[in-house]
Amino acid sequence: MKRLAIAVLALASGAHAAWAQQGVTVYGVADLGVVRDTDSGITTMKVDSGLQTASRLGFKGNEALGGGMSASFVIESQIEADTGTPSFGSKVFGSQVWVGLSGPLGAVKLGRMFTPYFGAIATNDPFDAKGPGEATRLFQDSGVRMDNTIKFSLPPSLGGFYADLAYGFGESGVGHSANRQVSMDAGYAAGPLNAVLAYHQTNDGQGRKLVRSVLAGGNYDFGKVRGWLLVARNRNGSTLDTRDYLLGLTFPFGMNTLAATYVRKQDQLQSNADARQLALGYYYTLSKRTNTYLIASDLRNDALAHYQATRLGGDRRLLACGMRHQF
Repeated sequence: MKRLAIAVLALASGAHAAWAQQGVTVYGVADLGVVRDTDSGITTMKVDSGLQTASRLGFKGNEALGGGMSASFVIESQIEADTGTPSFGSKVFGSQVWVGLSGPLGAVKLGRMFTPYFGAIATNDPFDAKGPGEATRLFQDSGVRMDNTIKFSLPPSLGGFYADLAYGFGESGVGHSANRQVSMDAGYAAGPLNAVLAYHQTNDGQGRKLVRSVLAGGNYDFGKVRGWLLVARNRNGSTLDTRDYLLGLTFPFGMNTLAATYVRKQDQLQSNADARQLALGYYYTLSKRTNTYLIASDLRNDALAHYQATRLGGDRRLLACGMRHQF
């Protein structure tokens, strides 16, 4: 791992001029803050990474091929900036790695990438599905990323309409359906409106359906405030039947932004096993690339639930203060 990191840094410094000629960009995020975490009555204080956006280092590029066609790639590592370690253990570039070809009819990508289902949550969550206020603390997120994936996306020239279809090969000797994932979304994003429908299915190692999730929602800019709404259902036909809900508001004023969400998880198979979360956030913009934030969330479980908590019926409260810099 150390040798790979050294090689990447050497490539970044030694080949900068060549990269510039080919349109390759080095980008990233450094996001760190101090967190007060109270889990089922036990409080800890810590410095943590990615409280607004995951800290990362990435490389991306695009090459025009003529005839409206282009090739592109992304190689991105998610980093725990408080310790300097990769977020995905042995996967140095575990955030996403893909290569793609796009043209007038759409785009095809191959590699490890975010699922369209998670993308539908993240783009309709005032907290961008990250940190103390993220919806996925209760929403079924279907794993966020897919390995061994082929993804097709409609071209961005359809007057705001978009759609993505991703298929993750299980690559198992048991059969083609083992460990397979299928994820898709379709929506409209133009002017003040973003509306989306999404679906995700994950199979286990024997090809059985672990979870099927269906989601609908979006957000609308009313002028002074933006409203957010998500509704989802998750099932597997026998042991899982839950429903997820999100209501949110964002209020930008000057260099400031306020955000608030209410998220609820309902268990349709087991009584007294629901959970709910209230989150509030304040962001102050220092520059185009830098902002500070203060985010608080209060997650409460019913007696037979323990989402984000170490014991049944436990609550989880987070208070984070930090800074994000993008480059």
